[in-house]
Amino acid sequence: MTDLSHEPELDLPRPVGTEQPRKRRTAFAGLSVLQLAALAILLAALAWGMWVTRSLLSPPSQQRIVAVKLSGLVGEYIQAQARSASPPDQVEHEMRAFMASLDGQMAVRAAKGETVLVAEAVLTRNVPDITDEVRRAVYASGIAIPRPASPAELQARIGGGSPAPAPAAPQTAPATASPFGSAPDGPAN
Repeated sequence: MTDLSHEPELDLPRPVGTEQPRKRRTAFAGLSVLQLAALAILLAALAWGMWVTRSLLSPPSQQRIVAVKLSGLVGEYIQAQARSASPPDQVEHEMRAFMASLDGQMAVRAAKGETVLVAEAVLTRNVPDITDEVRRAVYASGIAIPRPASPAELQARIGGGSPAPAPAAPQTAPATASPFGSAPDGPAN
């Protein structure tokens, strides 16, 4: 027998099929950790994109556009104050309270998500008119309707002599929601 330990070794390449293949590490369902992370990022980006698209394209459900005849409300109150027997300082105080209450009602409407437009500037009939609701809310907040002056009080304020007593005419309830008895506003815009 021959001794192989003394034979020279040849520098030959290793045979191709004898190398152990690298074992691929899988984390879940045959996918690597890097592939799973990329899939999670892709799904998160897709969900975020759908949410942004929905929020941009659909209008908020609470947004509502309404109209209020502010000039009519303020005009009615000013006319009632002009017919009242209140002294000027009291009229000024009551007018400030009325305007503050009206401003507060507009702020409440805005906080609810309503866009309040001045009715005189609205050119469509599709916007609901909430003037009567605002009027009721203002007077419900504690603002008193000015008491009309009697003819004697008006005459005394003007500085004339003693008025002749006039016969009292029977008053009927007006067909309007206004507490001042003005004519109805006609059809809603």
